[in-house]
Order: sequence, then C-alpha cells, then structure tokens
Amino acid sequence: SVVKTMREEWGVELFKLDANYWGTLKGARYKKDCTGVAAYRLGMEAIAKGAGSAWLLGCNAPMWPSLGLVDAMRVSDDVERNPHRFSQIAQETFYRSWQHLALWHIDPDCVTLIDLESQKTSHNSYLFHRDVVLASGGLLLSGDPLAHWTPFAQQSFHRLVERQCQTPNSAEFNDLSLAQAELILDKQQTLYIGFNYNDANARTVTFDAQENKDWFDFWTGESVAMGVSTYQVQLSPGLNSCSVVAR
Repeated sequence: SVVKTMREEWGVELFKLDANYWGTLKGARYKKDCTGVAAYRLGMEAIAKGAGSAWLLGCNAPMWPSLGLVDAMRVSDDVERNPHRFSQIAQETFYRSWQHLALWHIDPDCVTLIDLESQKTSHNSYLFHRDVVLASGGLLLSGDPLAHWTPFAQQSFHRLVERQCQTPNSAEFNDLSLAQAELILDKQQTLYIGFNYNDANARTVTFDAQENKDWFDFWTGESVAMGVSTYQVQLSPGLNSCSVVAR
C-alpha cells in the first residue's frame, strides 16, 4: 500500500491524517451494509497496518470512532495568528486535555510565534499562545518557517522542549473557568499559569503553593517573589496570561 511504502521505503515516522471526518459521512460504499463508523474504522485499520510502528495523528477526525486507531488526536480547530482563534483553540484544548495520555496524546495544533505576510497578530497574542502550549502538553510541532525564526520564537520553543522533557502531562485547571492551571514539573518545581480570554474583563489570579516558596517567571527565570506561599497576578482585559514557577 501507499502508507506501507512511505513507512518502509521512505522512512516516514509520523503520518498526519487530515479531514478524517469525511470518512464517516454517508455515501456509496463497496460494502453496502457498512455504516459510516464501521467503514471509517476499516480504513483506519488498513492505514495503521501499513504504518507499522510509525505514529498516526488524527486531525479533524471523529474522536470516538478513532479510539484505538491513532496515537495522537488534534483536539482543537486549526491555529491562526489572531486573538480570537488563539482564545478559541486554547479553550477547546483545555476542555479536552483530560484525554491526554488516557486516550491518546493530544495535539493542540502547531506553535506559531512569528508573523507571516498573510497572517499577523500582536506580540501579546503570541505570549498567550505559548502559555497555552506550555499548559497543554501533548504534541509539540512548530508551524513557523524555521529559517525566519526570531530570537523570541527560538528561545520560546527551546523552553517548551525543556518543559516536555520534565513532564509529558497536561496542566490541571481548578475549575471550568479555565483561569488557573497547575503542573508539577518535578519534585522541586510546580508551574502555575493564569489565563484571561478574548473579550474578557480584567481578572486577578492568586496562585497558592500552600507553603512558602520562591517564585520565578517561567520564561525568563527572573525572580518575582521570595519566601511566600501565594503569588498574585493582575491580568489585563482580553487575551492575557502569566506563567510562574514555585520552588
């Protein structure tokens, strides 16, 4: 098969399968009594057989019919470089982050940290987006042209890789407002992240470590508070976030 050739002869290790949903829609099929879900699973089983040990990533895929057939699953809409879409995919990813390492590896879509000619946004939007990827865990793939990476993009991606090496887990939110998330990085460090979303009012977020800790900005390593159990952040209206480490 084509997939087997790509795996065994071309050395492909990751198959990004897009628009999988169309495989479940009603239509004419060779097996006339086959349902959309059954037909989809038969097709995916054939792809998985040809792919062998390679990873399968389902995108725009029907989630429940894909159980057991993919290694990773896109859990959000496609990324676009604008505040509305960054806010939208953040919430979609966070509401589905419980699936990570339970059903499959989640894919929050690509990390985008620089402008394109056809797609541009504010620096603050990129700061928010990288905090979303920081919290989500899962697949870490760049959606930027690497030859045009800025120092900001390169340093940010490097820190995201370091985070993934510390723990593959997703951060856990304390309620459905998705305002505060917490992630144990290792025995000494806990990551705290606060979020404010598009069109939201200003918000105060208080991180509580339960005991006195030293607090540092995750991205810069700069000290922000010493020897205190809580750290409070004022998030401006609209797309905004903050990530700190207590240790």
